[in-house]
Amino acid sequence: MAEYRVLNPDEEVIDEVEFNNAEDAYEWFKNREVPSGQLGFRMEVNVDGDWRFFDQTDGTKSRG
Repeated sequence: MAEYRVLNPDEEVIDEVEFNNAEDAYEWFKNREVPSGQLGFRMEVNVDGDWRFFDQTDGTKSRG
């Protein structure tokens, strides 16, 4: 399983969860974790201890 986390527009981690695949993680991100389609949220995936950009709502700068 891979570990995913969601960061709010202030780059604070608001939730972390594990999924078997990226499709389920994306559905979780866009349908549950991002309130009403708000802008500036980002999802990252843990790859061998390194958090990497996975997806982002429009409206914020990406560090990844």
